[in-house]
Amino acid sequence: MSNSHNPRADVHNAIVQQWHPHQHANPSPRTGSQSPSTHSDAANSVNGYGRPLSHPVQTPATPPITDDDERHWRDQELNGKIMQNVEEHGITRPKGHKVSFHYNSRVEDMHFGKTHPMKPWRLTLTKHLVLGYGLQYTMDTYEAVAAGKDQVCVFHDPDYVDFLAEVSPQTFSALSAMDKYKAHIPDKTAYDTVELGPFNLSTSPGADCPVFDGMSTYLFLYTGATLAATNQLITGQSDVAINWSGGLHHAHKSEASGFCYINDIVLSILDMLRVYPRVLYIDIDVHHGDGVEEAFQRQPRVMTLSFHRYGPYDETGHRFFPGTGGLSSVGLEGTIGEHFSLNVPIPSGIDDRQYRLLFDSITGRTIEAFKPSAIVLQCGADSLGGDRLGQFNINIKAHGECIAFVKKTRLPLLLLGGGGYTARNVARAWCHETALATDNKLPDKIPLDIIPRPEAFSRKSHGNGLLFPPFPRTHPNDCKDADLEFMIKKLDGELKYVRNAPWVKMDQLPRINAMEDIMREEDDHWNHGKSERDRRWKERNPAGRGELR
Repeated sequence: MSNSHNPRADVHNAIVQQWHPHQHANPSPRTGSQSPSTHSDAANSVNGYGRPLSHPVQTPATPPITDDDERHWRDQELNGKIMQNVEEHGITRPKGHKVSFHYNSRVEDMHFGKTHPMKPWRLTLTKHLVLGYGLQYTMDTYEAVAAGKDQVCVFHDPDYVDFLAEVSPQTFSALSAMDKYKAHIPDKTAYDTVELGPFNLSTSPGADCPVFDGMSTYLFLYTGATLAATNQLITGQSDVAINWSGGLHHAHKSEASGFCYINDIVLSILDMLRVYPRVLYIDIDVHHGDGVEEAFQRQPRVMTLSFHRYGPYDETGHRFFPGTGGLSSVGLEGTIGEHFSLNVPIPSGIDDRQYRLLFDSITGRTIEAFKPSAIVLQCGADSLGGDRLGQFNINIKAHGECIAFVKKTRLPLLLLGGGGYTARNVARAWCHETALATDNKLPDKIPLDIIPRPEAFSRKSHGNGLLFPPFPRTHPNDCKDADLEFMIKKLDGELKYVRNAPWVKMDQLPRINAMEDIMREEDDHWNHGKSERDRRWKERNPAGRGELR
């Protein structure tokens, strides 16, 4: 019905009409207050029926503009630009699988020290790119909460967890003097360059694992994000779960190591084993995933596969950290976990083609042999070319192809961060891999007009505003194709022990805890439910148990 037939069509339903900047003829909502209308203005006004008003009306003054108003309008403007990019580049939610993103921005505020290579603000840059490209609309996003001490104690020593929860630069000396922690101070060696305290932590300049302000908050937050992502997978709410703040693979049961304090990866896998029969852990960080391998070296339900730099790293002969993960390291010898760890030790300077050859060949055969129920992929970005600590010549797209390869298995997949010490390139890689997880292809040109720190990605030295800048070869390539082929064949030979192993059967869900309960019940049954005479008779009569038939 037209307005001419319905005189109330222009009348607001609300009895008390709230002020709105567009209801009044002000030049702009950002111009501040304006004087009330004059009598002559009112005389020219009309009412809702199109007739002149007989009495002057005082138009309320425009409220003053606040910082919240400015922020709101600025956010609206940015969101408009982001949505325009989303529509232009076809950014959509993936079809056939769900992705969740787990994060808490409080981890960005931490500072390991001015000269320390670990810079949590790389996560800030990653977040800026993810939001700038509009990838937040392609997945479910969750704000992480800190893990509890009881959750961390599932793997780590309780004394160590207590120390991490209480320590700060102000409390370090007092805690180190306590008898409870004194026993955990490592012995000094001739190679020590810093004064180490309990559990390998230190307040000395140059320490690998320094004590810094807010450290406890940081540690339990990134761990909580990983455990929340894990829960999304094991409950079937997500098919791919992401936590770029996690992936700290060097931490040991009661010792910090290599910038890592809490091993969130081990805690995640332990959670997964409550539901999944077998979990495959893949590590593409430039450093060997020693903490995870050590934790599961006796465990055939977890297979670890690490691609890492190995061998001397300079003319002095010092070995690349952590110095472990040789080709012959395949799990703890003599245990059922032997052959369930594979290591791919790589010399300096490997390029994209060679890395893809190794990764696709070895990972594909491992998945085929082990038949995992879920996969954890640590995506350390220090394996990229140009990294401050790494020694590879790999580009961002080659790094991302590892994620794309694993994702094709359509198994539950947990993506974690890890190393990465050239912050702008870490952010590029993890943003690209977030897009891969959500089946989106991003344009090479970064939306510099949207992200808050465009200077981090602009200029020639920072990649000319491109998502995929080519990295110069900063390290000579010491990898020979013949040696790589030998490694592939050698590791394929190890997989023969994994194929058709009893602990790879799909018939039932092997649960160690359940088996322990059964054994305990059987022991109680024999100790309390049977007479000593019956027990001894059974031991003397093996044929009666059918063992000689």
